[in-house]
Amino acid sequence: MTQRITIRDAVLNKLQTLSGYNFPSAGSTEGIEREKLPAILVGFATEQTEQEFSGTTRRLDLVVAVVVHSRGDIYELLDEATEDVESVLQDRTLDGACEIFALSQTDFALDQDHPLGEVRLTYSAQYSTE
Repeated sequence: MTQRITIRDAVLNKLQTLSGYNFPSAGSTEGIEREKLPAILVGFATEQTEQEFSGTTRRLDLVVAVVVHSRGDIYELLDEATEDVESVLQDRTLDGACEIFALSQTDFALDQDHPLGEVRLTYSAQYSTE
């Protein structure tokens, strides 16, 4: 198992302690049925590397996406989902899975045609390889 998968799995393990959310298979490209919302997906975004004499420092950006459905205040649901995710992903090393783990960006999107909303929280995980 690579370090990237170890970090992704550590994030998933923490998120799966949240109740009320579904977790589609990792890397799934199938559409999510409305009955399976809210759903949380975790995936890789980018990875930057920096070569050093002692090895390579890597910064992996992971996206935690939460998709919700509502006929009411969708922003309220997105805000609650954001708070839920942030509350379980506060460990700065993910129990030793990486050197530094921190939230770097949050994006919100709406689909007015289907009353769907999505919040994407981008987390950066720094780790080193030789």
